Formats: sequence, structure tokens, C-alpha cells
Amino acid sequence: MSTAPEPVFFGPEDRSLAGWLYRTSDRTGSLGLILCNPFGYESICAHRTMRHVALSAAQAGFPALRFDYDGTGDSAGNDLDPDRVRAWINSVHVAIDSLRRDQNCSHVVVLGIRLGATLAALASAEREDVAGLVAIAPVVNVKTYLRELRALQMASASATAPTSQDASGADATEVTGYLIATSTRESLNAIDLLKTSRVPAPAMLILERNDLPGNDKWAAHLQKLGAHVERHTVPGYVEMMLSPHRSVVPQEMVWRTVEWLGTRASNLPLATQTELPRASTFRDCARIMPDRETQHGSIESLEFLDKERRLFGVVTRPSGHSARGKNVLLLNAGATHHVGPNRMYVHLARTLASLGYVVLRMDLSGIGDSLPRPGEAENVVYSALASVDINDALRHMRERFGETRTHAVGLCSGAYHALKASVEGSALAGLIMINPLTFFWKEGMSLDPKESSTQHTLAEAGRYQKSVFRLQSWLKLLRGGVDLRNVGEIFFRRVSTTLRHTMRDLARGVGLPLKDDLGRDLEAVAKRGVDVRFVFAASDPGAELLRLEGGSVYQKLLRREKIDVQVIDGADHTFTHRRQREELLKKVSQALADDIPPPPNVVPTRQAS
Repeated sequence: MSTAPEPVFFGPEDRSLAGWLYRTSDRTGSLGLILCNPFGYESICAHRTMRHVALSAAQAGFPALRFDYDGTGDSAGNDLDPDRVRAWINSVHVAIDSLRRDQNCSHVVVLGIRLGATLAALASAEREDVAGLVAIAPVVNVKTYLRELRALQMASASATAPTSQDASGADATEVTGYLIATSTRESLNAIDLLKTSRVPAPAMLILERNDLPGNDKWAAHLQKLGAHVERHTVPGYVEMMLSPHRSVVPQEMVWRTVEWLGTRASNLPLATQTELPRASTFRDCARIMPDRETQHGSIESLEFLDKERRLFGVVTRPSGHSARGKNVLLLNAGATHHVGPNRMYVHLARTLASLGYVVLRMDLSGIGDSLPRPGEAENVVYSALASVDINDALRHMRERFGETRTHAVGLCSGAYHALKASVEGSALAGLIMINPLTFFWKEGMSLDPKESSTQHTLAEAGRYQKSVFRLQSWLKLLRGGVDLRNVGEIFFRRVSTTLRHTMRDLARGVGLPLKDDLGRDLEAVAKRGVDVRFVFAASDPGAELLRLEGGSVYQKLLRREKIDVQVIDGADHTFTHRRQREELLKKVSQALADDIPPPPNVVPTRQAS
């Protein structure tokens, strides 16, 4: 009954919202579903679950639209634009109107997670066509929610980062990479669903998380206002909100939602079904206007990168000025979808487009909004087929924009896949690899650096070495607050690791073949004229891993300026803080500007997919 989901832009031409439309083929249903994301890092974690809910609803006959609010995800705007809360509520209204018009829905159910449930309730209370509201772990008192965010920031390892400022000079709180301007914080602080006087919808489904007590007061308040409230405590919330590569779709939440939709649809009178005026609500391109961070605007398009419509990406290209004849391919960081950690890839793409580059933010197969290849599982971070995906993306870019030089930029696993694709012969002119954590992935290896023996050893040894020069560390040692046994074990493993790589380097020097030889790979790529760049956070273990595994070949390439290594102080693995993200953007922009085409006799090898 459902058709394949379609990526769409909708809303005002100069302020487009982005989303995915799940149509039903017969358009006979009277009820549609709107999905409202949680915010910040929670939206990154819940992305996979939102996809599954929308798809399950459409397969059951309910058209659905999941979308990004104004200034979030793939939509136009950013965190520091004015009047954020009203803009987010208006985004819900625009989504409802667009779905109703396209699918001729007389009514909708609005689903939201966490703060998304709060916005869904506020928007629904302003309408007459919302038949139901599904609130998953709703935030009832937003002031309490903001206190939780502040506590989370204080508990993080990078809590000492400075605040940012918006255009008016007002401070903005930064939480897990997302900015909350003072004006936004004040608007959010005023929201308390217990103080609302209008019921959001005649029927409510509240799905409470099973690890914390639910909010009995809100349910009672809704019933007092006249709503029919159904509540369930369900498992799966904590697992849904794990890091994207570990996130698990909460199946009970999904089937309870779809089952409840069926109940709501059966209770709607047929007489309410009326043909709504049709209009070209949805489109596949959007004009992104220049803002305080970009001198020029850009044009974004939502594109499938292969004929099977499996691989998805967002192309951002210059608007109103000429392109540089150079493309940039942004590859997933872990299982985070194409917006990147902290929405970093969106900002990076739009800034680079304003400088004249064409940028493709793609999802590798099975990650984000790209489907897995036949027989493959979804959400596999180190897929053996990533190089095939990259080649498909390169082919797509050649067909769209001609024979231009393409640089791959990737963070963590994205850096790994960029290097592997180039080693295997992909037609990449350059590589900008940010914080790679491994150069030779093996099945069963941990995706968490703290659980990886080598990475943990390098990181801890580096931390202990820095602490030698701190008075506080010596005072802690004198007070008996240092586990000397652990320190000894770390340095023993560090010496063992260094010795092992030294022996490999000696073997390489006498011509013995080595398995998983990073030095050989780097040399082969550099000989083909590929521009090879690394960028590391100073605290990340990847830089030391590169030095150890690359050995003398790495040192030789570095001396001959065949590769370049840059380090950013104060950054964490995913560049959570804006100041370090801006520094990263400068280094990426400079690397692209510095790239010199290879001599005429050096032709990169192209490998068919």
C-alpha cells in the first residue's frame, strides 16, 4: 500500500524545510502521521527509529512525513536565528498542511519524542484537524529539561569550552555541540504543559520510558481538559538514545504507535473526508540564503546517487557565483547520518559552497537515509562495500557536474573509508581524513575507542605524559590518589606497542611483505598524485597510531611533503565545541585551496563499481 519514501523540501521558498514523505499508493486514508524529532544529540540518536516508525505507518496505510524543524537538520537556518521556538512550532504547522494537501488527509496524528513531543502538543493545540497526539517520553516542564542539559554539559569532559555569541552579542549556551541562544532559552523556560488550557488533541497516546517514573500530573491534566488518554510504560527508550552506531529501534513503541493509528482512523467519521486543493507543495531543490556565516547563498538538492535509488545524499552547490571546478564528498562519521556530528557537515557544506565548491553529503549504504545493499544489514559502520558506494557517488557527481577533481572528507570511519577507497583505486583527487581511529578494521573490533586495547593504551599514555608537567598531578600522587599499578600497565602496553611497530618497520625496510601495511598504502596513494591530508584533535589517539603504523614511510612522506598533518588543540573526537569546529573548517578550506593538480602524466586509477 505504501510507495517508496521520497526526500522533499517544502514550505517557504526562501526558508525551506527538509523531510521524507511516505505516500500511500491509493490515497484513500483519512489520517496521516507527522513525526517531530527530538532536539540536539537526541535527534541524531533517534534518526533511525523515526525512519522505522514512518515506514511502518505507511505500510499500514497511513501517509507520513518526518521532517527537520527550521534551523535544524537539512532545513534552512541555524541555531542562532531569532525566535527559534515560534519557528519550530510553525514548522509543525507547515508539515501538517503540506501532508494534508498532498495526501488529502482530513486529519493527522502528530508524534513527537522528548522536546519534539512538547512542540507537537503546542502546535496541535492551535489546530482543529489533529485527531491524536503520540508523545514519547515527553518533556512537560522545559525548565527542568534545560537543567538536565546543563548538568549533561557540566559532566562532559569538555565542559570548560567558552560560550558563543549570536549576532546581537547575547551569550549562547553550548550543549553537546548545539547552541541555545539566550532568547531561545528564555522562550523554552516559559513552556510548561501543565499550564496549558487547551487540549492538544481529543485522543492522546503517551509512551513513557521504563527506566524513569512517568509524569502522572500531565496525564491527569489532559483528562481534565477532556482528552482521552492512553498510557503505556514501554521498554527501549534508553537503547533508542544510544550513540547512532549502537542505537536500537524500540519495536514495542513502533507497533503500539501503528496499532493506535488504526484505532484513531476507525473512529474518524467518513464525512470529514474532503478533497483538498492540490498544489506543488513538495520539491527536491531549495535555495539556501546567505547568513551571518556565509557570504554567498547556495542551492541544495536531495538526490539518489544510483539507479536503484538506494544511496542518498544532499548536494550543495554555489548560487550566484561561479564554481571552482572542485567537488567535495563528505562521508559519514560512524553511523551518524549525513548532517554530521553536531550538524557539522551541514555548516561545512554550505560554507564551502559559498566559497565555490560543490559538496555532496552522502549516506553510505545502510547508514542514515541510504538503504542497505541486498543481503546486507543496516547501521554497519565499517562496511566492506563502502568503496563501492563511494564509486557510485563519484560516478553520480561526474554525470551531474562533469570531470572535476573530487576530494573526500571524512571524520572517524569516514576517514577510514576515504583512504580505503583511494587505496583500491577510486578516482579521488584528495583525502582529508579527520580523527581516524583505525586503519585496518577487523570484524569484532570495538567501535568505542575506550574498549579498543591499542587506542585506549595510546590515549591513556598520552594523558599520563601530559600530566607529568602538572603540579596537581604530583599532588594527587603524593596523596595516594593515583593507581600506580594501572599507570605501570598502561606504559608497559605502550612500550610493547611501540616495539611491535618498530619490528614491523625493520621488516618493511628489508623488503619483507607485511599484512596491513599502512606505510605501503600511503606511499601508493601519494605516488598516484592524491593529495593526502590528516587533521587530528590533539587529544585523539589517531595521530600516534598513524605515526606508529606508518613507520619510516610515514616519516619520509611527511618530510617530502607528500602528506600533511594538522593538529587542533582543545578539540574532542567529534569537535563538539563551535570554536574547534570553526578551526577545522578553516583547515579543510585551506587544504582544498592549496591542492595542486597532479602532473599531466599522473592519472588516477578508476575502478568500476
